Amino acid sequence: MIAVSRPVEEQSPGRASVQTTVLIVDDEPSFQETIARYLTGFRRLVAYNAFQAFDMLAHHHVDVVLLDLNLPDKSGMQILREVRAERDDLEFIIVTSHADIKLAVEATKLGAFDFIAKSYENYQQIGAHVERALENRRRKRAEIVARTDETYREAFEQLETSPTPEMAEIIKVLRQVANTPLTILIEGESGVGKEILARYVHLNSSRAPRPFVAVNLAAIPATLLESELFGHEKGAFTSADRTRLGKFELAEGGTIFLDEVGELEPAAQVKLLRVLQERVVDRIGAEEPAPVDVRVVAATNKNLELQVTGGRFREDLWYRLNVVRLQVPPLRNRREEIPALVRVFAERAARTIKRDLPTFSRAALKILQDYRWPGNVRELENFVMRFVALHAGTIINKQDIPIEYTLDHLGHVAAWKAEQQQDDSLYNLATDHFERYIVRHMVELCNGNMAEAARRLGVSYNTVKNKMYGPGKGEKDE
Repeated sequence: MIAVSRPVEEQSPGRASVQTTVLIVDDEPSFQETIARYLTGFRRLVAYNAFQAFDMLAHHHVDVVLLDLNLPDKSGMQILREVRAERDDLEFIIVTSHADIKLAVEATKLGAFDFIAKSYENYQQIGAHVERALENRRRKRAEIVARTDETYREAFEQLETSPTPEMAEIIKVLRQVANTPLTILIEGESGVGKEILARYVHLNSSRAPRPFVAVNLAAIPATLLESELFGHEKGAFTSADRTRLGKFELAEGGTIFLDEVGELEPAAQVKLLRVLQERVVDRIGAEEPAPVDVRVVAATNKNLELQVTGGRFREDLWYRLNVVRLQVPPLRNRREEIPALVRVFAERAARTIKRDLPTFSRAALKILQDYRWPGNVRELENFVMRFVALHAGTIINKQDIPIEYTLDHLGHVAAWKAEQQQDDSLYNLATDHFERYIVRHMVELCNGNMAEAARRLGVSYNTVKNKMYGPGKGEKDE
């Protein structure tokens, strides 16, 4: 069984966490004061108009919004419509002096959770309304977590049962540190599954109901990186027509995965160091830093120690990232995992593209285990998906595997087998593999016609047959 924790995110109003924040948007000071008396146990923010409301939402973490419909500068419906267009992590409770069924229906369609009239009785029950809104948000987030969990469940189960000692040790460490705030640095070649490990940490931590935000730093242009990570204020530069939260603030309370952290420019390295040290972000154009509560998991396919030595990566940032350091071995060093990975990827692909699940024979799997997989797990997944699409519902034998995989770049398999078989010279093995490559490639060109392939190669039919299937009557695939 996979061990994914399901913690309760917020407490009830009477014992609510100080991080559970309610924003009260109303232009009547008396209403603000009255509501505040009945919202004990919550952190409260107030706004008297739409402008202040947008400012509060841009600069503070908010869980529930108590929203009046009649504001001096913009209607509550307009605020609800504009915020909902960009964010779905807030719960809105509409509070109005003029209760109207038509308005209630419209507000609900726009994404409001509740619609209540201003009255002394409702003021007394406002805590219960907020509690129900929080429960609704917990339910929605639990559904998101469940869907995410299901998407990655097979991969997580494969990780937890990995026969590779190095991977078993990595999973052991991740379980130990999942519920700590420690920064994790995952090193390894491209495609080894670093993001899967980061998600494993997130879903096994108390942060699971909160966002998991993955950022590929190498894919963001240097000119946009600072804004993407740390956000910007309205008017901070020419195209900044509104305040925008960066990836760190979007991951508030959850986990941010910084892939290819070795690609960070020096200026961004300085800002990332400040986030890790002070737990605040400096938006472009902001006068004050914004606090963030985020778990950082970083990943790189570079040797950051060498980057530090060469002056390309800050030493102080390296020490901040290097709290829990994990080295993920490439797939060629985890060959025993390949059959299980093939099964996981084949089942996922069959569901995704709605095809019958093919079966890989043991001989075919052996060929895949012998291949070096320079693209690692990502390359294997793409390979399996392609085979599921092209060979749905069939048995995949070794002759179905393309030539380049059987030869493993014309030598790696031969060298490996030469080490295992002392009585065969490397020269003979390499020669045999090369001849098989030529013959099988020609047979493919001739659409499987071995007689035509023999004619073109200038050899006998039996020679082609033996190179294809071995001497005698031919090998039987397992």
